[in-house]
Amino acid sequence: MSEPVENSNNLFILRSASPRRKQVLNDLGLRFQVAPSCIDESELPSETALQYLERMVHSKIQSELYSEFTSIACDTIVVFQNKILHKPEDEKDALRILSLLSGKRHFVHSGAVLLKPSRKPDFFYETTEIQFKDWNESEILSYIQATKPFDKAGSYGIQDKNSPVKEWRGSYMNVMGFPLRSFLLRIEDWKEFLKD
Repeated sequence: MSEPVENSNNLFILRSASPRRKQVLNDLGLRFQVAPSCIDESELPSETALQYLERMVHSKIQSELYSEFTSIACDTIVVFQNKILHKPEDEKDALRILSLLSGKRHFVHSGAVLLKPSRKPDFFYETTEIQFKDWNESEILSYIQATKPFDKAGSYGIQDKNSPVKEWRGSYMNVMGFPLRSFLLRIEDWKEFLKD
């Protein structure tokens, strides 16, 4: 990312390297710069999934370098039977995760913190319920080899060709990693960054 410009009134910071989140802000017509956060994403003992999600986005938004700028940090977690399924380490791990989810329901939570100078961080999140197709190992391996979903929580993308998602209840964009409906409700906090 280039250095922030001096006029903070014209700069919105996305604290994420996700191409999907970047595309959402582009589609909304925002002027923004990308400044990814690098944090420890380890879970804490006895921490619930939503507590973990809130802690992650608050950790991502904290930065003295960008404290004078309006910014947003996001995180997405896939939860099955109250356990978080993180990004896969490799193909074997992706196979394990997708086999676990095959034919079953799980939840996707996407959370965000919107931070404006001199204001408290505004945390919000959305939840989508997902039903997976009932896939065999061959179908799962074909999907993994075709899409290489190693940067995605739960080892899949709802937008992928031949996605394992059979149906969903809630927001499609939320599963892509951005709680869009909740963000749109906060338009007064970011409309100044819309392109002319």
